[in-house]
Amino acid sequence: MELELAGKIVFISGSSRGIGLATATGFLKEGAEVILNGRDRESLLDIQKSFSAKYPGRIMIASGDATTENGISEILSQIRSFTSKIDIFVANLGSGKPQSSDKLDVEEWKRFYDINVLSNISLLKGLYPLLECGQSPNVIFISSIVAKEKMSAPYGYAAAKSAVLTLTKNLAKDWADKGIRVNCVLPGNVFFKGGRWEELKEQDPEGVDKYIREQVPMGRFGAPEEIADAIMFLCSARAGFITGASLVVDGGQLSIF
Repeated sequence: MELELAGKIVFISGSSRGIGLATATGFLKEGAEVILNGRDRESLLDIQKSFSAKYPGRIMIASGDATTENGISEILSQIRSFTSKIDIFVANLGSGKPQSSDKLDVEEWKRFYDINVLSNISLLKGLYPLLECGQSPNVIFISSIVAKEKMSAPYGYAAAKSAVLTLTKNLAKDWADKGIRVNCVLPGNVFFKGGRWEELKEQDPEGVDKYIREQVPMGRFGAPEEIADAIMFLCSARAGFITGASLVVDGGQLSIF
């Protein structure tokens, strides 16, 4: 299946590891140009160097903390120095790691909204003029299955990821006449080095294995590359009539529609 992603300019927030990095790798394999993002510039430079031989001239970096106003300005300034258009924005920045055991801790809710919702909205607002200049532009938000069903996730995180679903549907309808498609991917339990599940498995390997066996019909974790494939499909020419959609990639775990 020809995805027609070659030559596309792609910006992925939070792309120094996990789903973001796997998505960046996938787009590079398809011939796209990718702008990586993260707070640690040295880490991004290492990734750029490691990929440069295989994908020469197609990897750029825009470092900065997307949860701060100054960081957003720095990121957008770097992006504008590379390009006058963006074809695809993957709003991947997010975290569900709690800092408080109190699920009604207001500061914790604010932190989850800042990371999972407001940071990506701020980036999107700044990127909008570049998306308008893009070729068949796409926006992909990364939500989570916790947005649709009660699970063990922190309340603030689940609510933030639900807000991402609402944002997707509203933007998709408002921007359809501008030619900008907006969709959302809802991953289930994805395991990668340095991720939350690696941390939890180190703390309780038997408990985590039991949870996956009992809660995920396919009986395993998802891989970042499997989420990346879903993202790339939604951005491709093959999905040209899809907007406002929420694609679940969870091994069958979600039990509600």
